[in-house]
Amino acid sequence: MAEPIVPLPTSTSESVPTVATEVAPYVPPRKRRRWWIPVIVLLIVGILLVIAYIVTERFARDYAQQLVRDQVVQVLNLPKDSEVGVDLGRGSLIVQAIRGSIDTVTVEVPELRLGDISASAVLLATGVPLDSAKPVETFRVVATVSQESLAKIAGYLSASDLTQITLGNGVITVKTQFSILNLFELPVTVDLEPSAVNGAISFAPKTITVADAELSVEELRNSPEFSALAGDLLASRDFCVADQLPDALVITDVNVVGSAMVIGLNGDGTALGDPAFSQLGTCKQK
Repeated sequence: MAEPIVPLPTSTSESVPTVATEVAPYVPPRKRRRWWIPVIVLLIVGILLVIAYIVTERFARDYAQQLVRDQVVQVLNLPKDSEVGVDLGRGSLIVQAIRGSIDTVTVEVPELRLGDISASAVLLATGVPLDSAKPVETFRVVATVSQESLAKIAGYLSASDLTQITLGNGVITVKTQFSILNLFELPVTVDLEPSAVNGAISFAPKTITVADAELSVEELRNSPEFSALAGDLLASRDFCVADQLPDALVITDVNVVGSAMVIGLNGDGTALGDPAFSQLGTCKQK
């Protein structure tokens, strides 16, 4: 016997069951951080700062060198076209300027006139304040006079007519001849030792050789045979240097070094703006 057919529901209120599905929210892809961009920016800024520092340092150094050169030319009364070399030493000039002073200043003067003679000079100053009213720590000048230049002041070395002037072994050796009754010439050699005396250079006889006989100054003056030589041969005059240089520079020592005479001058503790650097000194009498 067949099973009865069950009719389908006709009511609209009845529905077919559905399966619920959950949709995930949309998440945009994460962008990768470009960390190298700020690094490049900082690198570029650093390079620009270094370039700016180098340019500023070079400009400051060139300006300072020219300023020092002009001051030296004025103080030492040099020709305006003198080839004066200026060295401001190592280290940052900007940093030194911030501190208020320059560590080292070296100036080379090819030709410095000292009356009738000329010398090459080197000026060395340390602790030079930017404020010209403040004193420098040290200020030294070394002037070197050649043998040829020294010969121009032969009259200061001896009153006799000199036939030769040579420098060596720490002394100035001068030679002359002394006539004996107009019959023959007697060769005479004198070793002079230079020194600084009251702003001048003094030439003191050290050793005298007459006809191969070595005498002291006292022996020459007391010798009956050669006493007549003493007057002219031993007579010398001090050669003034102070009146050719700023009053601030004091001559401290004079020595024969090799084949040159070296003069040392000192201006320690004097402000560059002091009138002592703008006026000439004077030679004091003994």
